[in-house]
Amino acid sequence: MYQKPDLNTPLAKIRENTAAFEASLQRHSSEESKGKGFAFDVQLLEERDDIAAEIVKDFATIDEVMSKRQVFDSPAPSAWTIDRLTDEQLAAVKADWPELGMFADDTVRRVADVLGIRMVRAMAQEAMRRAPAVLSAIEARASK
Repeated sequence: MYQKPDLNTPLAKIRENTAAFEASLQRHSSEESKGKGFAFDVQLLEERDDIAAEIVKDFATIDEVMSKRQVFDSPAPSAWTIDRLTDEQLAAVKADWPELGMFADDTVRRVADVLGIRMVRAMAQEAMRRAPAVLSAIEARASK
């Protein structure tokens, strides 16, 4: 089954480092920096350089994961993961929603892991609505 990548960690680090960067900017313009001289300014700039390097590293991590995106695989943070269907839940939704029978169980599970079971149901309902027109078009081509 598809496992969502962990983007929560780099996103949390970006938030943390952005706050640290802003705090460093405020320190630079605060009363604390007055009279400390050029060495203090250079120290703050070095701190910000280190923080900025961490932010760039975390953005690079996110970019790497996002650039490997597959058609159905969502690179969203793992906190957005949809709970996987148990066998009992799959049996229950198939009993309640017979239109899901047009898809194989494996297909329902894989798509539901990424999009959710309600989206799978909506896709099945749309397919059912369009099926008569598709079947008649196939028959028309076959009779030619």
